Amino acid sequence: MYKKILLLFTALYFFGIIQAQISKESYEKAVDFLNCRTVELSLKDDKNISEFQMKCPCETTDYAQINQFLTSFKIDKTLSLSNEVESLKKVYKENWRKDEVVKFLSEHIFSDKVKYKAIFSFAEKRKGKPEFEAYKKNLKVNFPNILNENNPQQNLEYSNISSEVSRLQNKVETLELNQKSAKVNKGLLGGLSDYLIIISILFGVIAIILSLRKRVSYEDLMPEILKSERLRQLIHDQSRFGSAVPSSESFNSQELRDAKKQIKELESQVENIKAQLKPSNPISSNIALNTQPSYQESKQPEVKSESFFLSTPNSDGSFNESSASSFYKDGATIYRFTKIANNRAKFQIDEKDASARLALQYPDKNIDPVCDATNAFNPRATRITTVEQGEAELQNGKWVVDRNKKAKIRYEN
Repeated sequence: MYKKILLLFTALYFFGIIQAQISKESYEKAVDFLNCRTVELSLKDDKNISEFQMKCPCETTDYAQINQFLTSFKIDKTLSLSNEVESLKKVYKENWRKDEVVKFLSEHIFSDKVKYKAIFSFAEKRKGKPEFEAYKKNLKVNFPNILNENNPQQNLEYSNISSEVSRLQNKVETLELNQKSAKVNKGLLGGLSDYLIIISILFGVIAIILSLRKRVSYEDLMPEILKSERLRQLIHDQSRFGSAVPSSESFNSQELRDAKKQIKELESQVENIKAQLKPSNPISSNIALNTQPSYQESKQPEVKSESFFLSTPNSDGSFNESSASSFYKDGATIYRFTKIANNRAKFQIDEKDASARLALQYPDKNIDPVCDATNAFNPRATRITTVEQGEAELQNGKWVVDRNKKAKIRYEN
């Protein structure tokens, strides 16, 4: 009996192992970004601020560069603050979710005067000031783009999923034969645990397919996992009655029919999810879904006018290709690119108001490296109109904007 209970909870725990978790490498990059932004704000009125921004661009810098700069200029107070921010790398947790990390690095550390004395003092000194609020908002916008999630199930192929479904169907048929030949009645947990294990594993398969489409947290997956009212009821019944309530053969037969019906419904969901996956997904592109004959004549690749989106440019007037997204991200996207050749693209500030607001938070970093304004910057500006698109070329993993091919923009109220 205890063995079956353990097996049941092991199957239900299967949901947890597909949870996407923040990688240590991306967490440390987020801490480096926090360190750079914190030092930048700390040096806001310092004569060395311009040189710091030039030598330590926050999109690419790390602690070693920051430490070297502060040490060479002997800015000891800010160096102590930077060292304390660096110490945050030691508190990394393997089971941290993205939203938890963002909250920790953009909120919690500023209120803990015991563990993070220098950071707390830094925050208290600027509390309520517009530049501090803009600084925290910038952190919350950029952290989700920096933090990557590890998902050990991302390389699962559809053939494996289909095999899993077939295996589960065979399991049901075997249970059906065993049930018909059973001589004695089983307890409720003994009679239903196998079905719950099957349903649990199949829900896990569906959750894996969902994770192929996008990164999802445990809270995102739970509605999918527990949306079956029948599964919830079965779990409730077991927790309520345990093994004390006997189960008749007719009751087991009904449960078997319910389980088979459940599997058919889940198979249908699997097929629907397959159909929704877009070919442009970099993961799904490796899955053999093409049903066209292999003897079809190959054609030369055509340049498609595909669009992609990017956020903040580097200080040298380039964008990291690895940060490109095939879809618009509210609160992160600033620029929209349209390919005109395999390694060239036109770009502009996206027309959405959210993109303009994000760009205007730090115009010197978000706009100036890749855009030239046709009018003077207005602090009260709320919109940005692209007068003429800029042009960028893909070089060594970066979309590089030539100084003479910047986008022309106009600030508007």
